[in-house]
Amino acid sequence: MILAVLILAIVLCGCRAEQPSSRVFDEARRELESRGHADQKIREGYGNRGKAEADQAIAMGRVDSANTAWLKTYVARNGWPTKAQVGKEAVDAAFLIVQHATQDTAFMRTMLPSITESYHRGDISGGAVATLIDRIEVKAGRPQIYGTQLSLQNGRWILDPIGDSSHVDERRKKMGLSTLAEYLRVVDSVLRSP
Repeated sequence: MILAVLILAIVLCGCRAEQPSSRVFDEARRELESRGHADQKIREGYGNRGKAEADQAIAMGRVDSANTAWLKTYVARNGWPTKAQVGKEAVDAAFLIVQHATQDTAFMRTMLPSITESYHRGDISGGAVATLIDRIEVKAGRPQIYGTQLSLQNGRWILDPIGDSSHVDERRKKMGLSTLAEYLRVVDSVLRSP
């Protein structure tokens, strides 16, 4: 908790003594891209056809934990990465790391302002922000806002509860997301595949 508060203070006040060198950003780009690929590779096929393998879940936890620890250290030293510093793929990878830091929701909440700023700067999509907000809400036991989160229950992917569901498509549109019905059609087609 103390580390999360310290990271937030550093990020919000911009208290870094000097701007990191281009070498730091080049190394961060390579590291983030590699970690982003590992994040996605370990998730391939997870939950397809209503099956979640325990070994794969454990491996995802290990990857997520290592990625979160690395990103926390990077952000504490250098701030949230920008597209100008490390490129779009690396910024997207940093977002994935935060999104999958479900074992550390304090970190997820701490990074939300930086990710929102990244969206306003044009570095990431509104859908990324919506996904993180929903993930934080669901992890806190509250209804999600944008309808991006599903849970595997009894072999089926079920949409987590949505607050004010009658206006969810309006909120989704503002964040650049498709309608909820279209999203669920895509999710269903992907998760049914072998």
